[in-house]
Amino acid sequence: MEAWIDQLISGVDPVWGPWVVYGLLLLSGFGIPLGEDIIIIPAGMLIQQSALPLWPTLIAAYVGVVSGDLLWFLVSSNLGTNLLHKKWFKRFVHPKRMLQVKYQFDRRGIWVIVLARFIPASRTTTITVAGMMHMKFWKFALATTICCLITVPMQLFTGWWIADSLQAKSTVELIVRLLGLVMVVVAVIWVYRLWLSHKKSGKKLPRARASWLRRFAQKKK
Repeated sequence: MEAWIDQLISGVDPVWGPWVVYGLLLLSGFGIPLGEDIIIIPAGMLIQQSALPLWPTLIAAYVGVVSGDLLWFLVSSNLGTNLLHKKWFKRFVHPKRMLQVKYQFDRRGIWVIVLARFIPASRTTTITVAGMMHMKFWKFALATTICCLITVPMQLFTGWWIADSLQAKSTVELIVRLLGLVMVVVAVIWVYRLWLSHKKSGKKLPRARASWLRRFAQKKK
């Protein structure tokens, strides 16, 4: 998937490149769960290679992420009941996962929106639950727009840094940058192993009561 997206972005004229980035990120607003990192990080690499312009791509990435999130929030808020009974929907937003997120909302409120930006594979479910809870639109929009001011530039810089590290001018510089990259990879693996260890321990994550989902049961005709 990452390679395909990289080829798609790099294969167009630099003038249209930011629009491709924007379009790919906007797809999440229509229920297509594309991870923003697999789009923005390659875009950052292409910026370093001068294949994409910096500021237009940064703006396109930011607006694309925010627009996609706001659109999916509105879809979930207005069509949540219908979506919940679709098989394709349950494949990437499982009811059990929704109850876990609902539990966090009940205790942490809007901060769950902030935390979800930094937890892999939790963005779509969190937005879905926020919409079905009918969170006030301005609260969701405020949390999303502020968080994306941090995450989008961070992801673009990550891509730029990776591409730049592969083009180090000296052996020492290359070694230093590779060590930095290794440290990042080790940190990611460590977090993954903690999550895997917790999963194997058999401890269940706390969930909200299933009665919350029953409120969205389809009425029999």
